[in-house]
Amino acid sequence: MLAATSLASQDVLKLLLLVLIGGGLVSLGRWSSRLGGSRIGDSPADEPTPDVDSLRRDGGSGAKIWPPSAEEVAASLPFDSSLGRLRIRKLYFNKTDVVPGPVDPEIFADELNIELYDPDSNHAWWQSFFVATPQGLSRLLREKSWRYLHAPDILVFPRYNFEEIRRAVVSRIMADHDYFRGMKQEEEESL
Repeated sequence: MLAATSLASQDVLKLLLLVLIGGGLVSLGRWSSRLGGSRIGDSPADEPTPDVDSLRRDGGSGAKIWPPSAEEVAASLPFDSSLGRLRIRKLYFNKTDVVPGPVDPEIFADELNIELYDPDSNHAWWQSFFVATPQGLSRLLREKSWRYLHAPDILVFPRYNFEEIRRAVVSRIMADHDYFRGMKQEEEESL
């Protein structure tokens, strides 16, 4: 019996200690949340708020300029008769905006995703290319601590130039797609 009352009193002490610690943590949390924020009444309600544009060092507008979407980029591409009836519906890089492109055009490595569409068959599909510059590849290998890089559809350019990338992508699509193989055979047979 003495042992049972001893255990019960230890359990009560443990419970009391747990409640005190929990209460202390709640009080500490409430106190710390008041440290960083301002309470109502700390600043007069009629005090004017600063103009964000006046706070910027460059004095420029604070409006965010969003890059064009994948659809807008594809729509802005010039008509390319070499694609025949195929159309590029969407075009984007995974990490970089197509326009304006990378900060340093000499250092670039990113995956280009393209949605192609054939209106004759009403069929759409995605194709991707890894596009890079030599310095971009070098930087990627260093950053990732890779010993090598393997990419099946890779295009390497001396520097980022979207028009050059577009032309190379079109030529690769023509070389790799079955749609154009049939056209080449027809041309060869007609000669």
